[in-house]
Formats: sequence, C-alpha cells, structure tokens
Amino acid sequence: MELRIDFYSKTEVAIQIDFAGRYPFPENKASELFLFTCYALRQFSNLGNHVVAKVLAVLMSGYTKNTAIELSNGTYEFPGSGGLGFLMGFQGVHYEFNYNILRDQLFSSVPKHVEFRGAGKKSFLVKLPPFHLSTKGFGFLGFQVNYYAFHSVIALFTHLARRRSNDDAFIEHLAEVAQHCGKAYIAGEIPMGDHVPLANVILKKVGASP
Repeated sequence: MELRIDFYSKTEVAIQIDFAGRYPFPENKASELFLFTCYALRQFSNLGNHVVAKVLAVLMSGYTKNTAIELSNGTYEFPGSGGLGFLMGFQGVHYEFNYNILRDQLFSSVPKHVEFRGAGKKSFLVKLPPFHLSTKGFGFLGFQVNYYAFHSVIALFTHLARRRSNDDAFIEHLAEVAQHCGKAYIAGEIPMGDHVPLANVILKKVGASP
C-alpha cells in the first residue's frame, strides 16, 4: 500500500492511496484505519517534543464524528486562544505558547483538498509494509516540515472521512483512532522506530482490527 500527500501550496493538498503496490492491501475500511493510525503515530514521533505535536495531540484527543463532518464540509475552525488553553489544560499538557504565532503560522487556514496534478512543492510519501515515510521538497534542514506534518495528518483524516462520508460506523472509528493517537502522544506511549504494533493495539481498542 502506498500513500502520497502533495501540498501545492499552504492552501492546497492532494491525497492519493494505492492499495496495490508491491505488497497489496485489501481496499477496505480496516486498511484505511490502519494507514491513518500508522501515519499519525509516525508524524507524532517525528515531531517529538515540538509545540506543533502538542497542539495536534490535544486537538486529536478531542476529535469526534462532528469534527470529521466539519472538516469534510469545510466548516471546521481551530480553537481560539482561550479554547486551546482550556483543551491543553484538560489534557494535562502544560506548555506556554504564543497563540498569535500559532494562529498566524499554523491555524491561518485548513488546506483545501484538490485533484492530484503531479508532485507537489512539499510531499509526504508512505510505503508499507514495512512502514516507510519519506519527504520531498523540504531541503536538508526540513524547512517548514512541522507545519506540513501537522496539516498532513489532518488532511488524511479529512480525506478518509470524505471517502466514507455515508458510513457512520467508520467515521466513529476514525475519530476514536485519532483520539487514541493523540492521547498516546500525550502519555508518552509512542515508541521510536516501529509503530505498527501500537497501531494494531489502537485498532483493537476501537474494535476495528484488520
């Protein structure tokens, strides 16, 4: 299975999933949930202790079916300063942040999903098994990679929610998986290296094992 997430700008993103590839996966809900879980865990691991990871974890910990619907139809809004502070406190995440910087550099917009039109300026490429994530367009120093990593996870969540917008059970599982990924980061439970075992544990918890 292969995934590519291409950003043509900070306001446009295209997502493609190939279930065939060298190691085919069945094109079903379990494969999609597995892919999202592995991808989110890997990005959390890559982001490390950065504030972007903390914010993403707090947001995902509160994801619900309604969040998926709002992201899908373009009505989702990031929380304001007070709302974000409350969410971080509620989840036990203690971090002093400048909301204006987050707003300007992270929350300015949710990238619009567009049709694939070739490689993007910034791209995340995934192949599995085994899970391998590579990037293109960020340069040696990985300039702005945190911004795009943050939005790539949300974009994949949105893409899958749209893909099965009429399947309430899937949307519920997708939101629950996002919650568990966020909470796993907050609890310091995401290991370095192979994230597949934890992904399988999360899927089993929500009753969506492959």
